[in-house]
Amino acid sequence: MTIIVHGKMIMRKTVRYAILLAAAAASLIFFTTAWTQMVRVDNAVNLGPPINSAGDDFSPSFTEDGRVMVFNSKRGQDKYQDIYISTFENGAWTDPRPFDEINSSYNDETPYITPDAGFIFFASDRDGSLEMQGARPGEVLVSYDIYVSKNLGNRWARPIRLPGAVNTPHHERSPSLSPDLLSIYYTTWPFGDITRAFIMKADYVDGEFVNPTALPSPVNVRASDTGPMPSPDGKGLYFSSLRPGGQGGWDIWYVTVEKGAFGTPVNLGTGVNTKYNEVQPAFAGNDFYFCSNRPGGQGLYDIYGAGIQDTGIKVIVRDKKTGAPLSVEMNIASKIRKSDEETLTRQVKKRTDARGEALFKPGPGENDIEIGITEKGYLPLFRALGSADLKGDPLLLELVPIEKNARFDVHAIHFDFESSRIKPESFPYLDALSEFLRANPTVKFEITGHTDLQGDDTLNDRLSLERAQAVRDYLVGRGLDGNRFTVRGAGKREPLIPRMGEEFDARNRRTEFKVLDK
Repeated sequence: MTIIVHGKMIMRKTVRYAILLAAAAASLIFFTTAWTQMVRVDNAVNLGPPINSAGDDFSPSFTEDGRVMVFNSKRGQDKYQDIYISTFENGAWTDPRPFDEINSSYNDETPYITPDAGFIFFASDRDGSLEMQGARPGEVLVSYDIYVSKNLGNRWARPIRLPGAVNTPHHERSPSLSPDLLSIYYTTWPFGDITRAFIMKADYVDGEFVNPTALPSPVNVRASDTGPMPSPDGKGLYFSSLRPGGQGGWDIWYVTVEKGAFGTPVNLGTGVNTKYNEVQPAFAGNDFYFCSNRPGGQGLYDIYGAGIQDTGIKVIVRDKKTGAPLSVEMNIASKIRKSDEETLTRQVKKRTDARGEALFKPGPGENDIEIGITEKGYLPLFRALGSADLKGDPLLLELVPIEKNARFDVHAIHFDFESSRIKPESFPYLDALSEFLRANPTVKFEITGHTDLQGDDTLNDRLSLERAQAVRDYLVGRGLDGNRFTVRGAGKREPLIPRMGEEFDARNRRTEFKVLDK
């Protein structure tokens, strides 16, 4: 029989498997983990030799203790991809050896090893994979199917094609299992057209994986959605996609999963993704791994790893005048920008303890975070957190007692470009300020608008005054006496930082409140 595989003509006979998985699956072990669902990483590192080579090194998977890694690679003069295995010993990965017990004479790729090393699932176009008629007479196309092998202790069982309804004449690759091992995720696409790839899920029932179903939008959006990997806590799914909103090429995304419903996918950001391709996410303990063809590697696709950062942000609140810790309630707004037109906001409240400390964890993709505190006897505090605030160092917030000439800045009041029209996203902060003023009826403020150092002096003077007036008008519209406010426009004459640039401009654009009477 004449067969085409990846455009190459070869001769081989077809072998059919009839072995079921039921007996082997009876020994599956269930795992739980305390690992949190969100990944934040910095400084991803190329694993280098001996793991990465001059060829493609792809799709790592690890045992629960992180000491055994399997991956696929095409090294040296190899004609096809093989699966390799390496162990972590004496602080380093051993030389990978071909996993001869499960490799075939053809392509064996995208392995997934269960946490207990009891099974390996992988994709292969070996003899026995499903076939379909090609476009030319006598031409047969051999697809990638998913196979499984069981660890028998002293050896690995001969792989069998996954029992059930997962495999089709199209390509099925990148298998991974849910933490309870009752579902399999995988990628499928029509033969030879990865641009039409999408992510599937099937259920384990009576020794077979059945009911294969394409995940709904917004996971699959016809953007080459591939490489699914459930988070270790089972509350989310990582995958790669060419969808809009990424850094370029395939990026790794995360989506929450709650009672079978998927949230809005968020991009893992520049800690992982680049303008090149990042694919095949994997976990090993407190480490996160993925593959990339970015420059500076050993060859084509290389395997990268990074430690998972503590996702908790420690906040310490003190009295600025005395340094005493304060137990106060914080209003925390975490935002995910879906597009220029749409922003999702999550509001939570946290109270600091007797030491003035509290810990909160942003959700996936929530890198735009603002904290508001309105405490009796103190001026209100509104703080927007930048990327530097999210890197693990404690965040110190100092509340200023209400005293004459005391002042505070608010960066959370936003205006349309070159306009004094207040954006709706600013209303919660102005409403909180209104509540503060109602609770402190004798306090009077001077409201000063500030611009950055860009642009014409006259325009900045006018714009800053109009913005201060707009803030006053909003507060009056909330029922406050207008005689409690005076307004001033400082333009760019009183910068916090006398420098220009995106970061400095954002700091200098602000609304300042100064106590005239307490």
